[in-house]
Amino acid sequence: MKTSCCHSKKVHVQKDYVLCMNEECENFMLPTVSKATSKMWNNIFAFFFFLFFFVLSFDDFSYNGPVTASDLTKTSKKNILPLTEENLRRELDSNHIICQEQVYAQIMIESGHLNSYLSKRANNLLGMRFPFKRKTSAVGIYLPESNLIIKGTQQELKKYRTQNHYAVYENWQDCVKDYKYWQDQSFKLTERYLTFLGENYAEDPAYIAKIKSMSK
Repeated sequence: MKTSCCHSKKVHVQKDYVLCMNEECENFMLPTVSKATSKMWNNIFAFFFFLFFFVLSFDDFSYNGPVTASDLTKTSKKNILPLTEENLRRELDSNHIICQEQVYAQIMIESGHLNSYLSKRANNLLGMRFPFKRKTSAVGIYLPESNLIIKGTQQELKKYRTQNHYAVYENWQDCVKDYKYWQDQSFKLTERYLTFLGENYAEDPAYIAKIKSMSK
């Protein structure tokens, strides 16, 4: 054991401290730190430093799980609004829902004026089923018979498609968004309009083909 002040082996060890006994040292008869003690603390510091560095470098903070459609389409938590009739109307408008007044009335019926069990349990305002193929903002399914919510990807949830179920959303705004996805896929407004023109307006059999060609 050596002192840290003069590196001398002349020390007097007490219970709680070490005295330097080197008469030539300016720290003579005064408390000092032994090199063994200093080395011990250095070792402790080095150990925790490398432990901290190892944990940080080993832990991968990125998410390597499967990316689902819902991961890319969910509403950010900071943008979630309270479910009110006024906010609902705004959400229908911001998502460019087709026939907004009719869909608003539909939601009131389906959700029991925004108070149904399904709307509160699964954030499902419209009784939407989970879509296993199309683009969706749903994050899981709700099984009413067992009152279970199961989250997963479309592929993972396929095994439940024959059971009675409903789509589950992180929030009510994602439900409105999913209804828009359904409208876009199922209610092809442009095609319906062109069909209407062909059946009720145009006399030229090539009329619709001409419109399609010119509107591309």
